[in-house]
Amino acid sequence: MLTGQLRNDIDKLWEKFWTGGITNPLTVIEQISYLMFARMLDMQEEVAERKAARTGKPFDRLFPDTSDGQLLRWKNFHHMSGKELHKHLKNNVYPYFASLGQHSEDEGLGTDGTAIQALGHIGEYMQDADLEIKNESVLVSAVEMVNNLPLTQSDVKGDIYEYLLSKLTTAGINGQFRTPRHIIDAMIELIDPQPTDVICDPSCGTAGFLARTMEYLNKKYSSDAGTFTDEDGNLHYTGDLLEPYREHINKQMFWGFDFDTTMLRVSSMNMMLHGVNGANVLYQDSLNKSIKEHYPEQEEEFFDIVLANPPFKGSLDETNTNPDVLGVVKTKKTELLFVAHILRSLKLGGRAAVIVPDGVLFGS
Repeated sequence: MLTGQLRNDIDKLWEKFWTGGITNPLTVIEQISYLMFARMLDMQEEVAERKAARTGKPFDRLFPDTSDGQLLRWKNFHHMSGKELHKHLKNNVYPYFASLGQHSEDEGLGTDGTAIQALGHIGEYMQDADLEIKNESVLVSAVEMVNNLPLTQSDVKGDIYEYLLSKLTTAGINGQFRTPRHIIDAMIELIDPQPTDVICDPSCGTAGFLARTMEYLNKKYSSDAGTFTDEDGNLHYTGDLLEPYREHINKQMFWGFDFDTTMLRVSSMNMMLHGVNGANVLYQDSLNKSIKEHYPEQEEEFFDIVLANPPFKGSLDETNTNPDVLGVVKTKKTELLFVAHILRSLKLGGRAAVIVPDGVLFGS
């Protein structure tokens, strides 16, 4: 849980964005995400540097060891003045993030779930990252606030992001909607995921189901030594008993599909902040026939668990719909097609918890 002080800080910053002319909540979340991402990269680099200093071994640098390369680091640019900061972020820092995705492709993605691998996934979605904060005083406040966030505590990072996402009250054009947290938690408890399962959300949005599944596992697999209480009396779970499964969790366990790149950026970030480095958050319309060529394995009998709140409205182009799904149910209703798709994608004995409108149960 977040402390009252932290909530106040985030609320104040949120208000600053609004008065500074950025009124779309998704844009606000994205802009704060980019800054959090920049600071987290620098924190990762610092940890790696300390480790290298102790062991004397070389390490893969995220930032080039040149004066320009080091200027891309949060600790070296966060105290710049407004005008300078704006230019530096727009022309140097964000374009560098986008290039990270390409580095990791060269090195072979998904080999070990390391930091550079995880960044590869996010780097792809940072290709069109843009600094939309035109107001310099808002930018300076945002950087200051992100600099003061306690990002070293992994569960607090997740909570900060959840709190930001809770401000998304608008439903998207295609019926994307943020599922309330207590409903997600109830569904996850019913399904009771295990750390060996492979889990999917075919319309992942902000990856709420996947991120909360990770929190559920942390809670369930924390020893007494791995559970602590902070100064506000909130319980924190480190998930220390998950270590044997860590590689599976980082690389194979979580799958999310969406065709809204903003959502993909937000959900990749959400998973990373919940401690999952290589979640497979991918660009794909789950009902489109192109899934057959892009993800033929994942399309049929692949997942142990599906958790979803699929969109119930939104137009559907029948000519591009996966014919195998239409074979199960001949309809234009997206909710029925999603149920059919989910049934097909589950392994024998797989389990799913899906939110559906009552017509799915009581219609013809």
